[in-house]
Amino acid sequence: MKYSLLFYTLLISICLQAQITPVKLVSSPTQIVIDSKDNLIVHCYRGRMIKISPDGVASVITDDLQKGFTQNPYPKCEAMTIDVSDNIYFTDGSMIWKMTPGGAISIFAGIPYVSKMVDGPTATAAFRNIVYLESDPAGNIYVIEKDDSNKDNLGDCFVIRKITTDKKVTTITNTHENAALKTSWIAGTGVDAVGNIYLSDGNGRCIKKLASDGTVTVLAGLCNKREFHPVYIQGDVSKAELMSPGDILLNKKAEIIFADIRLNRIIKIAGNKVATIAGNSVIQPNNVNMGGRSEEGYKDGNAMTALFNFPQGVRIAIDSKQNIYIIDGGNDCIRKLSADGMVTTVAKK
Repeated sequence: MKYSLLFYTLLISICLQAQITPVKLVSSPTQIVIDSKDNLIVHCYRGRMIKISPDGVASVITDDLQKGFTQNPYPKCEAMTIDVSDNIYFTDGSMIWKMTPGGAISIFAGIPYVSKMVDGPTATAAFRNIVYLESDPAGNIYVIEKDDSNKDNLGDCFVIRKITTDKKVTTITNTHENAALKTSWIAGTGVDAVGNIYLSDGNGRCIKKLASDGTVTVLAGLCNKREFHPVYIQGDVSKAELMSPGDILLNKKAEIIFADIRLNRIIKIAGNKVATIAGNSVIQPNNVNMGGRSEEGYKDGNAMTALFNFPQGVRIAIDSKQNIYIIDGGNDCIRKLSADGMVTTVAKK
């Protein structure tokens, strides 16, 4: 009986280990989205696109996004989003490409070899330097571009644009003309169910909401309080301070969740409070690093003891069960923050 019990204990242990064995990635993950069936769609360096099912089974969508394209423009993926019909949109800067659920790739918007901002129908609209793409449940796509032309001698500017379901491109605002959004660095974006846009102000160390009616609200962080030597203060949003907010998502409760790049933490804004929900690395003293920093690391397990390495790249996405998937760039892997507060590695280079 003793040996039988030991056998079954070992068998269960082996099975559990098999379930959590990370998917092997052939190259570094750079972008992630989640489809309507909770499949994780991952773009990896050099154009490989893979799908990872909720039970951890990986399949290749394409080995190379440029396969079958015999001349420029060739599709590339520097930002990515997905719509409610599981069409994937990705960009190489001035072009937006569309991949259907069947894997067919075509130009969605943008004019080849043209790098300027022109509104109008997608057939004639033009883009300059797209850094983020977001989509809402209605099927609208939001485009955040960096204007580095310095045409007004004011430095870099970010332009927020919208592509409606009838394929028309309009400019919503920009960070030079809109005083409430003024910044030279948008470090992350998100969009909610009704088209409100959320922006991480990298310079101001705060998160802002651009409502669909144009109203701008600071949601957390004391904007521009500290240019250097930032601190992280949790608690009431009126006093909380952020270090380097990055990619943003919203959960089913419309709570705001973001990755703080230099803190190596996942943080939530809810109920007028700011609180860490994953990551617990040691934060350097305020006077040690001008930009602020916590020690990078790699550790799975309880979310409040987990360690991450975000400064080399981080993207986040959320599934229908409220599990959060995280590209942990410094560790060349994808981590899962489960709804019950556990961190595991689901894919690793």
